[in-house]
Amino acid sequence: MARELRDGEQVRLKGSAGALFMVTVGQPFTRELIERRLKSGEWSWPGETPAAAEQGNPEPRTEKLSKPAPGEDSPKPRTEKRSERGDADEPGPQPRQETVTGPDTDDPDRPSASAPKSEWVVYVARTQHMSREDAANYTKADLIDMAK
Repeated sequence: MARELRDGEQVRLKGSAGALFMVTVGQPFTRELIERRLKSGEWSWPGETPAAAEQGNPEPRTEKLSKPAPGEDSPKPRTEKRSERGDADEPGPQPRQETVTGPDTDDPDRPSASAPKSEWVVYVARTQHMSREDAANYTKADLIDMAK
């Protein structure tokens, strides 16, 4: 529906998601901008199908599917491909080794992490040389951190 747009004219259009809206021809929506968006199919006139829909379906993908080599059932995953490195004798990256340090088990009176706060208050008060009242003002997590 080719229609002549005039500066200052208010036109009702439909967006790509189907919402209706009103624009005034001029700044910032110049006649050229509106016509370009109508032609691209981003906008359309109400009751009209967008120009992009009239062009048909999108082009099919053209990449080639990976096929297994002769005698294989499935293609090899990329992780099996060897990276090109200068020296084959050069060691690859080493796995990270984490050391997990737990609480010292030398103290049999140390409460377990799941023990109630009251047991931690008694333990920290004894080992950190503070009163039970002062230790009770800390959270259980703070008490466990102090006992490390």
